[in-house]
Amino acid sequence: MNILKLGFWPTAAALILLLIIFGLTVTAIGKWQFEKEIAAEMEKLKAENSNSTVDQSINKTDLKALPEIVQLWLNKVGVVGKNRITAVNLRQTGQMKLNPEQKKWYKPEAEQFITVSEPGFLWQVDLAMLPAIKTKGRDLFYQGNASMLIKIGYLLPVVDQGANAKINESALHRFLLELPWYPTAALNDYLVWEKVDANTARATISYQGVEASADFIFDQEGNLLRTEAMRYKESGESAERLKCSGELDSYQEIDGMKIPTEIDVSWYLDSGKFSWFKVKVEEIEFEY
Repeated sequence: MNILKLGFWPTAAALILLLIIFGLTVTAIGKWQFEKEIAAEMEKLKAENSNSTVDQSINKTDLKALPEIVQLWLNKVGVVGKNRITAVNLRQTGQMKLNPEQKKWYKPEAEQFITVSEPGFLWQVDLAMLPAIKTKGRDLFYQGNASMLIKIGYLLPVVDQGANAKINESALHRFLLELPWYPTAALNDYLVWEKVDANTARATISYQGVEASADFIFDQEGNLLRTEAMRYKESGESAERLKCSGELDSYQEIDGMKIPTEIDVSWYLDSGKFSWFKVKVEEIEFEY
């Protein structure tokens, strides 16, 4: 049968329409599969956290072993008399650049679930990097192992990094640098504090054979100004630790505790300071 004689040959417009429908269908399937994988990872993370037990209420004696500036900070935050946070749900927006040469800021929409009793997190972000095509990213830290997956259009992997020593350490650094979002974790057994100077304290975390340290820099009144650490930006063989900092701004009272809602995250490269993610917390919810 000759479809040309029967008049069934599609027009250019019809072909374009078919291609659009096909593309949308494939993208929808890819999105469903990717989000299904993320949901399964989230369930594992939540299940592990639900099995954790912690001493609940914090009292002043719990703070006595900490450096004085850390005690002052936690008192100002308002942790005394509060229950220990076991998990955090965040919704974030803000501005993001993937490299210093990028002119236009992306506008990410992200969600993050953080387990505090056992250090872990799952962060997922949607970026409109290309017209009409979303880029989806996911960072996971679970039982001491980290992984990163980024897909264009929910289908094409552009980053697929599994666990190794450098990415695991970097993820633990991230957990430590983000501690101001869950300040009761400063008292958890996996953390050790030491005084650096009158306005600086160093926190060291050991978990699942991985160790990371970060400095917490305060003003004289005990307000936390920034956190910083020597952290891996890449995970290849030649990767070296670089200074990474989070500068805190704008606070909101959540369950009676003073929590930062804006953090400017920067890497310090050979070319200078690279502010790559200006995080704005739109919603935050604690689990106890």
